[in-house]
Amino acid sequence: MPVQIQYKAKDKLLKKHPKIEVCLKCNTCALVDPAVYANGFSHTNTFINNVFSATEPEKNPNIWLCVSCHKCEEICPYEVKPVEVIEALKDEAFEKGYAPEAIREEINQVLTTGYAFPIFQSLGYINRMRGNLGLKPLEERKVEEIKKIAGKTGLEAKMERGKAK
Repeated sequence: MPVQIQYKAKDKLLKKHPKIEVCLKCNTCALVDPAVYANGFSHTNTFINNVFSATEPEKNPNIWLCVSCHKCEEICPYEVKPVEVIEALKDEAFEKGYAPEAIREEINQVLTTGYAFPIFQSLGYINRMRGNLGLKPLEERKVEEIKKIAGKTGLEAKMERGKAK
């Protein structure tokens, strides 16, 4: 990739999020970032550096490794908030169709059933089993209200615009 393109992409990111330049030089967060331990990242080749140095960060699949634990912000000596930038990149990626299919499937699961996980048995059966275990029953989810919220917050439109590419 030509150096000129890399600089333009980095300039675009820095224009939107100027404090991120500090992240590219510091790497203190690598001491506590859970993503460092995934996919061969190290304390010198950090997750943050990988994400923010990418030519098109919103297309970098590694942005989805951030679990938004905010440990990076807690340890940051410069009060940079990389999670805000990563969340913005995830939002952009989602809207442009670069989000992993599993993310879209989970959102669709919530919008159609009210639960983030599939329920394969009837709720009656599940609640009998939960009762046997001394657990509270699961409630019926008000899917129409969830869909209304998704519509008013723009999530429904983002799901439509961001059909996987």
